[in-house]
Amino acid sequence: MATAVMGRAQNTKLTADEQNTIAIFRQANRGVVYITARTSIASPFEKHTTDATDTSTGTGFVLDTEGRVLTAFHIIKDRDQITVALGTRQLPARLIGTAPQLDIALLQINVPKDDIFPIPLGTSRDLEVGQKVLAIGNAAGLSNSLTVGVVSAVKRSLDDSAIELEDAFIQTDAAINPGNSGGPLLNSAGQVIGINDAILTNTQNMGFAIPIDLARSVIPDLIEMGHPYRPMLGFTGSEVTASMAALFGLPVERGFLVEEVRPGSPAQAAGLRAGSRMVAISDKPYVLGGDIIVAVDGEPFVSAAQLATVLLRSRPGQQLRLKLYREGQTVEIELPLEKMQMQF
Repeated sequence: MATAVMGRAQNTKLTADEQNTIAIFRQANRGVVYITARTSIASPFEKHTTDATDTSTGTGFVLDTEGRVLTAFHIIKDRDQITVALGTRQLPARLIGTAPQLDIALLQINVPKDDIFPIPLGTSRDLEVGQKVLAIGNAAGLSNSLTVGVVSAVKRSLDDSAIELEDAFIQTDAAINPGNSGGPLLNSAGQVIGINDAILTNTQNMGFAIPIDLARSVIPDLIEMGHPYRPMLGFTGSEVTASMAALFGLPVERGFLVEEVRPGSPAQAAGLRAGSRMVAISDKPYVLGGDIIVAVDGEPFVSAAQLATVLLRSRPGQQLRLKLYREGQTVEIELPLEKMQMQF
């Protein structure tokens, strides 16, 4: 009977969707790697490290024929020994750069170009809820496995994430298990649209991925400098909400209230104005009367995360266009992006 069942299974024709899934896995699987990151624990009585290690594991994927591998930062955080398993090979990896605020890390392995298979990058810009996605990774430390699902939602936020990831995550019901972090989330063309990153405990079928477009925006900087470009603007303030606007009688319900402009900064050179009247609510002081940013590069201001994302994609020498509400009028200024702030 077992032989008959096997025969029927072999004779069953695959659907077009099944053929697509199989083809994507076969192609992309060659570029998915298993990452082991360790920290040697030094003995207080010896100069040399002991055999005891603190270990974390996860997934990554080959970015290009130069041997660069993209993964999640939390896998290699605080680790000093990184090993990449590519097929049957165990390769030492060098850390090229990190973007902790995006939970992204870039590694380098040395392997002949003929033996390396990069996975093409797609875009996360036009994702639709319901479209098919595939996740490949080393769940529970096993060899590469595949899960399939759909985009469940876009522009999700997770607690404790950096402001750059606010309203950014891709939610999927494709199973993302421990060990999948850092692996690729693929579309039906076999292109990477996200980096699998997190799951919610005590829930089922809720995984989250970092949009690949955010990674694209910092990869050149990670290769060149080791960290994302972060221009020094020279102003601080508070995000305006409807309740805050009602409380203080502000003229707009959405924007960014400029409370401080540092002397000698690009913001001061561009003419941005801070307030001068301080009002305290509980332990939080607000400085009122300054400019309110209502649009950034032609887009209405939505949240501070929007400004953070614009800066991630900016380059030295560009101008940040700000539309301001000032003393009953709207004005526009251009803020030069020149200086950099190192990331630590």
